[in-house]
Amino acid sequence: MNKTSIHERPLVTIMMNENIAKGLSDPHRLKILDLLYHRNLSTRNLFDLLKKAKYDIAMTTLRHHISILKKNGLISIQRKEEVKGILVKYYKSNVKMLVYENYPFVTFARDNKEIINSLYPKFYKVMKKIITNEKDLISVILSDVKSRCKICRTYHYAEFLLFMVLNMVIAKVLRKLLKTVLSSPTP
Repeated sequence: MNKTSIHERPLVTIMMNENIAKGLSDPHRLKILDLLYHRNLSTRNLFDLLKKAKYDIAMTTLRHHISILKKNGLISIQRKEEVKGILVKYYKSNVKMLVYENYPFVTFARDNKEIINSLYPKFYKVMKKIITNEKDLISVILSDVKSRCKICRTYHYAEFLLFMVLNMVIAKVLRKLLKTVLSSPTP
């Protein structure tokens, strides 16, 4: 049996907790999150867009999915308005979902190993500098993480929190960069 070092395995981090896992456990909810990330929508708007995307769903089922997403903190009500005497709620996503069917993580990592390896030292230097220079900020993030996992002696929750913060920062930077790149005229 060959030993595989940790550096030979694809490093794909999926940040998860029980609430997120519950919310993401259905393909309809994944699509709802994707639709709500791009704009605020009412239940009727969601129903119409899901039908257009060939998702066979009843309105009562959609309401059930919305309830689960709200309960688990993945969506929230952005605004309410009265339309013809009926209160209409518009929902927004609290998370950015990158959803692709049958996404081959292992194949992607293998096929892009050269790019990943060339970017790694650059990211390492930047991340090391940030963590070194922002010790106070990092200690605030990790302030309620005092103990290691009793089973494997690692800091799962600390790692989860740091990934969450870094993921949010990177997503914000990428959105801004993409807007800049996509809005600039090409030569």
